[in-house]
Amino acid sequence: MIKGIGNYKFVSGAEEKVVRVFEAPLSFLKTLSHAVLQKSGFDDLHDVQILGANMSALGLSQKPIYVHAASEVSHRVKDEVLDSLEIIPDAMPVVLNQPPVEDQLAWHTLWPESHKLYGHGNELFSLCCDHEGKLVASSCKAQSVAVAEIWLWEVGSWKVVGRLQSHSLTVTKLEFSHDDNFLLAVSRDRQFSVFAIKKYGDEVSHQLITKQEAHKRIIWTCSWNPFCHQFATGSRDKTIKIWAVDRSTSSVKQISSFPAFKDSVTALSWLGLDRSSNTGILAVGMDSGLIELWTVSGGINLSSPFIASVSFRFDPYLSHVSTVHRLAWSSDNAGDWKTVKLASCGGDNCVRVFEVRVS
Repeated sequence: MIKGIGNYKFVSGAEEKVVRVFEAPLSFLKTLSHAVLQKSGFDDLHDVQILGANMSALGLSQKPIYVHAASEVSHRVKDEVLDSLEIIPDAMPVVLNQPPVEDQLAWHTLWPESHKLYGHGNELFSLCCDHEGKLVASSCKAQSVAVAEIWLWEVGSWKVVGRLQSHSLTVTKLEFSHDDNFLLAVSRDRQFSVFAIKKYGDEVSHQLITKQEAHKRIIWTCSWNPFCHQFATGSRDKTIKIWAVDRSTSSVKQISSFPAFKDSVTALSWLGLDRSSNTGILAVGMDSGLIELWTVSGGINLSSPFIASVSFRFDPYLSHVSTVHRLAWSSDNAGDWKTVKLASCGGDNCVRVFEVRVS
């Protein structure tokens, strides 16, 4: 999802070389506003120019129906009969204010594809967006340095603003730090890279801070600490390591290593709880489908050691029966919340949402 106020967009990648951009139509957003209690997130709908999506006759693409074009069509329909499959009066999207049937849901909530982003040489493998909703980073399957480039795209214009070279094999996971100053990449080549990202108006610059061999096997996942420039890496070698970026020396140091797990670590997600003590929860997903929660704290400076301890292991019957591919908390910072939600998706084609009580 593209973050930031007013960015009702998402980008997707699949086993093809194209990154696709989809935008939420006005009819979908207004329908959604009827289904939620909190209306504050729908104050800027007047800026949305796409009314809906029109599926072509062969169903190969979804063309956007623009607000101004829809009004022109409605006037033309009164005066003439249109025998074009591109413009069908009955296909005009509407706002739903009651639970729809399946056909209505499929048609009137369709998001049109607004852009195709070309450039990668192989199938897409990883995508991420910064927290301001200004940049998207992408990577593809690779077996050489040239193909393993990380591409930076500018949200809105969707032009390429950077091609980052560091790895020699597939970059498996990308993630921006929470202040968007750094981009972290982990790879099949057992190394991670940290790039400094700077924005000057419309200009974007990048610099490789460090590249290190961190694990003995493929690094599948990574996650930033929401409070500072610490991050975790998880690997097929069944280990998790914690690293800290030293901005004064432009280097990255390992500050902790977890005890070995029983299976490969395939997913990580870091939730911040208390900024003053740098306390948080690190959710860990494994190749076996199991999920564990670890309490982590400290390590802000050399005088405070980094402490990690397992706090909860999910019941195997509640977890996945195949690889955990991704974990995500409902909020970057729980604050004073008593409960948070953890979402997980796995190779068993299931998405699970857990409610976690925070003491």
